Amino acid sequence: MFRQVQLMLQIQKNLRSIIVICCMAVFMISSGSTSQLCAMEHDQMAMKGVKKASAIEHPMMNPKMYSTKKRCPNCGMMINMWARTRHSFTHPEGDFTTCSIRCMADKAVNSGENPANGQVALYLDPDKMVSVKKASYVIGSSAKGTMTMKSKIAFENKQAAEKFAATYGGQIVAFEGAFAAATQELPKSKMMIDKKRKKTGKIKEPTEKDHCGVCGMYPARFPNHNSQIWAKSGKIIHFCSIKCLINFNAEPEKYIKEPVMAKMTWVTLYSNGMYESAFGPYYVVGSKIQGPMGAEALPFKAKKAAEEFVKIQGGKIVSFSQLTPELIMDNQ
Repeated sequence: MFRQVQLMLQIQKNLRSIIVICCMAVFMISSGSTSQLCAMEHDQMAMKGVKKASAIEHPMMNPKMYSTKKRCPNCGMMINMWARTRHSFTHPEGDFTTCSIRCMADKAVNSGENPANGQVALYLDPDKMVSVKKASYVIGSSAKGTMTMKSKIAFENKQAAEKFAATYGGQIVAFEGAFAAATQELPKSKMMIDKKRKKTGKIKEPTEKDHCGVCGMYPARFPNHNSQIWAKSGKIIHFCSIKCLINFNAEPEKYIKEPVMAKMTWVTLYSNGMYESAFGPYYVVGSKIQGPMGAEALPFKAKKAAEEFVKIQGGKIVSFSQLTPELIMDNQ
């Protein structure tokens, strides 16, 4: 009898161990690749004695005027808040300052044109910018990056980068290596960024009850055209179309009583239905394709895709800053 009791207790103990192992496996799978990656990186840093760079404030909540450029032309984030990772460069479309090397790479891919005369801010001294050709980058340290799965931060020379990496970890590369890594990461990072924006409430899918802030129609019924403004107050203003968004921006007092300070403006890309900052896409106006309110501006992330669309459906390509109610209507 005693041996039977011992055997039963041993079986119960083994079962508990199996259950614990199974639960851990399920948790790892359900957490997704991001959680696994973070856990792996944390364990690697712990084993190597790497410190967390928590004392370095990024983004900066009360930044100085590091740049006269207010927003990143690619993602719409505030340049001065993310000044530690900003990049400036010349481009066939103009002179740009982006919040990060990630947005610099994204602009290059989407436009089909490489940047030139690149300058990068020093991560520990954002007042100063140096040529990307002279800078050394640290990839994958414990310091926070911008719009990226692995932080990519710049230092004035290799010695400064080595000193930082000795404490906070990471791999030291030249600009070409950092730019290539940022470019390669883009497809996966876009999906993760979109997921995070929705999870944190920066983007809210319109429900069947949400009305367009201009015409009163239901944006949820027009998934290929709807857009929204995320206000600093946390309020979301939905629109059924880009046309209504532009009409609102032109005369907001016509549609709301209290002024709205826009934190971000999101549009639905016509090419794939994903939400994107309104500032980066290429817009086709005057095409044969109509929106919920007739004449419409259709956003494409890649310039080549917009050009191919124009060949078939007509119209012309403009930037978000060029859009006006008159421009959308006059090109019909």
